Amino acid sequence: MVKQLLAVLALAVITVAPLQAHEDEHHKSKHGGVMVESGHHHLEVVAKDGTLEIHVIGEDGKPEDVTGAKAKATILSDGKKVDVPLSSASDGVLKGAGAFKASKGATIIVTLAMDGHKPEQARVKLD
Repeated sequence: MVKQLLAVLALAVITVAPLQAHEDEHHKSKHGGVMVESGHHHLEVVAKDGTLEIHVIGEDGKPEDVTGAKAKATILSDGKKVDVPLSSASDGVLKGAGAFKASKGATIIVTLAMDGHKPEQARVKLD
């Protein structure tokens, strides 16, 4: 009985470890931003005072084609709300600009609608 239990536990560890490593890859920042999931995509939100970049990554870990995507960000910072329209800048990147501060505690709400996908929304709080 003890041997069977140990065998089941060993199998569980062997199965879960590769899945955890795969998940960790999707959650690592590659551009210095904050990672968040938004339905079918992983988003890396890179915010600097006045500028915003959203890197859209598919479930396969590759940049998504954001041509034709409709996206905006709402930034809540320093007691102000600023809406920033986002447009396709390059493969997998949406960019926008506005009069906002990317200060600690700011909240960024990204709304994204891409061809072939339901509209998605993600919320990020800056550290």
